Amino acid sequence: MKKLFIPNAITSLNILCGTISIYLAFTFPTKLYYAGIMILLASVFDFFDGFVARLLNAQSEFGKQYDSLSDVISFGLAPTFIMLKLLQSSTQYNILPFIAFIIIIFSAIRLAIFNITNQKYEFSGLPTPALAIFVAALPISIHFQKNLIHINIYNVYQNEFFLFLSTIILSILLIIKIKMFSLKFKTFKFADNKLKFIFIFISIILLIMLMWSAIPLIILLYITISINLKIFQEKNKKNLFF
Repeated sequence: MKKLFIPNAITSLNILCGTISIYLAFTFPTKLYYAGIMILLASVFDFFDGFVARLLNAQSEFGKQYDSLSDVISFGLAPTFIMLKLLQSSTQYNILPFIAFIIIIFSAIRLAIFNITNQKYEFSGLPTPALAIFVAALPISIHFQKNLIHINIYNVYQNEFFLFLSTIILSILLIIKIKMFSLKFKTFKFADNKLKFIFIFISIILLIMLMWSAIPLIILLYITISINLKIFQEKNKKNLFF
């Protein structure tokens, strides 16, 4: 029982960060990057609760359900309100920002699907933390890099059409049946993890070049690689028969 306490305590920190993010989004809408930072912090705790549970052999059904409930808050509800605030500040239309609410709906559906399927080393659909990190990075990038050379990216991240389309497309990708590769490693051999190592290498290069602005691009890169990998695999299957 003592072993179970540690990963569950880390999960509690995930929930706490998500809740604080929601509070900050409403209390300091002009400093939305604070809310984004809390989501990034929640994603760190989300990684470590599972890692620690496996390390201590302290995995449990309660922990699985508790983790999903925390993810609904930190990676569903929190990014919903950040996107709502971003849309409200970028558009003159009063109704358009409420499209952000589909994030929490599709995130909840996605997490329910995840709970009843085996998705350990390969995901079906976009993981909720990926969408949340994408959304969280937008206000952080806008704040910290608005005076730097990445001015075009800065303008894109505030564009109402970009925000609207991102919300729609990423939310749909949460529940669509497209295989997304996981960054969890069975082994650290390069031959077994070529795609993961290449993705990590490109991501590091983008972070060095673009800093905070790179994070949404890295999420888009992850989606692009996963979709192209799926297409490649489907073509190979067809080649077996023709």
